[in-house]
Amino acid sequence: MNEIFLLPEDRCELLKRLSEKRSAPHGDMLSLLSRPTPPEKLQRAWGETMPTDGQPLILYVHVPFCVSRCAFCGFYSHRTDDAALEAYTQRLLKEIEREAARGVFTKKPVDVVYFGGGTPTALSADQLRRVIGAIYQHFNVAPDVEFTIEGRIFAFDDGRVRACLESGATRFSFGIQSFQTELRRSLGRRNNREELLTRLGEIKGMCGDRIALVADLIYGLPSQTQEQWMEENVKTVHDSALDGVDLYSLKVFPGLPLAKRMEKEGWCEAERAARHAAACDWLASMGWRQLSCTHWGRNDLERNRYNHWAKTGADIVPFGCGAGGFIGDRSFMQTGDLETWGRMVDAGEKPIATAMAKPADHRLRTKLTDQLERGLFIPTDFPDTDFSPLLENWERAGVWASLPAGGYRLTRLGEYYETKLASLLSGFIFAGRAGAFDAMKAVAGALKRDVEEK
Repeated sequence: MNEIFLLPEDRCELLKRLSEKRSAPHGDMLSLLSRPTPPEKLQRAWGETMPTDGQPLILYVHVPFCVSRCAFCGFYSHRTDDAALEAYTQRLLKEIEREAARGVFTKKPVDVVYFGGGTPTALSADQLRRVIGAIYQHFNVAPDVEFTIEGRIFAFDDGRVRACLESGATRFSFGIQSFQTELRRSLGRRNNREELLTRLGEIKGMCGDRIALVADLIYGLPSQTQEQWMEENVKTVHDSALDGVDLYSLKVFPGLPLAKRMEKEGWCEAERAARHAAACDWLASMGWRQLSCTHWGRNDLERNRYNHWAKTGADIVPFGCGAGGFIGDRSFMQTGDLETWGRMVDAGEKPIATAMAKPADHRLRTKLTDQLERGLFIPTDFPDTDFSPLLENWERAGVWASLPAGGYRLTRLGEYYETKLASLLSGFIFAGRAGAFDAMKAVAGALKRDVEEK
């Protein structure tokens, strides 16, 4: 059974294997074994939530509005509209105030607040002040909170910047994606290269060290060469006012125009892996700190708390239409239908659409994700699993290298495939603990129970 988890040592075969879209064998068993909460019990399930001892507390606020849909985006929900945004703000404030009134998440310090979307900077300066102010008014926000506002440089004017800064935001995250003007225009982005760099400098001038400026960059975009990726993007980051950067491989969402374009042009997985490696090596040479497999910080302003903690077991309290959360051993997803969300908020209900109770073993995957996110794998932290069939094989395959003090450090190739390696390793752990036959039997039993309950 263990042979299915071994990796090819030939680089071409390795890239082919790790690039397969199918999930790793047994890698998603834990998800399949999650138990959905019946709809009639959703409000009760939320009412029973309590903060988890020893875990950070995150408040996530979702703003599902954008001025336009970019060619690469699979998350677009609603076009910005002044009346709709004001109605949304008023209901969002109701939801925040009502949750705080329960008193469950108000005593423990809030370590992270994250405004995501959509585009939170679609809100006006006054709306941003009111929502940020409500968080500080009703919750116990920690003095060293990481308070992020996601947004686009376009229309993030001085009034909005001041509103966020004066109300208590500490971090701005911009979806720049590329500094190449023509490529940006083809993706539906409005600002050109010069405007981006100028505006980043202006925002940093207004905020100084009170705000960390971070941005996303995507490699693997259509018609983007290796030279353009490095010279016009990665090196530009170092010359800009940014304090942090996330380097992402392009994810193509089916049905979007970009998907058809990429299907026609094609892409090479080896080239994408090479772009990740080149960017990371260059940033390291310039003194940037690697905070995760994809994220880099220039200085201590950038801590990358949300991105890491959200994947590694923190409690996340959701607010807004389409927001997701995670409390203890249960995940929650709020309705993504704007009308339904508004109706539930007006009725005094937490607008939960689904909730899933995780199996007992899900904490193993959290521990594994925590390590791999930091580019590490420590087999001794999983004493119930014998990894010996994999360790030398994966080292020869080139996805990690052994450390003198024990454990393994992911190579650049391993960083690139971190999520697939996590799936393979979690599958190996699960199959080893349950046995392949018992694992399949458990999944079949869980699915059968769900059918019977419905």
